Amino acid sequence: MTSTPQTHPTAIRTLKALMALLLAIAAAIQIWLLPAISAGFAADAPEFAYLRIPYLIVCELLMVGFDAALIAIWRLLSLVASSSVFSHTAFRWVGLIIGCIGFDTVLVIGLLAHNLIASLGPPILVIALIILTVVGIALTLLMVVMRGLLAAATAQHEELEAVI
Repeated sequence: MTSTPQTHPTAIRTLKALMALLLAIAAAIQIWLLPAISAGFAADAPEFAYLRIPYLIVCELLMVGFDAALIAIWRLLSLVASSSVFSHTAFRWVGLIIGCIGFDTVLVIGLLAHNLIASLGPPILVIALIILTVVGIALTLLMVVMRGLLAAATAQHEELEAVI
């Protein structure tokens, strides 16, 4: 396969290397850091120790959503590298990214609601969860718009191929 100058093979390889690094870091966070942090919080605040496992599960699910989105981005980069991003296969990966961001946003909203109802943690935690909620909603909407752009570009690409 010869890559055209528009596919930017060096940028794609660099992005894939960075995503592999992010996946490795995410795995370390899931395996070691999150359990250690949750154990530390349970020891420091025994009155909230009963929340250790539920919050750990939610944090692990957030990381799974992040991992799945990275894998979908990897697949989209592979489609770009093979000059086949304007195909219906790309829609599956963009849809997965939208789903992952939406899933993680719903989990953050759940954490925010529980934090507000149960009056847990300092006010900075509520502020951080509100910011994460806004960012999640914005990213989800951005990806929906990007999916629309992909649909328009794919339709134009198919029209051009039919003409040629």
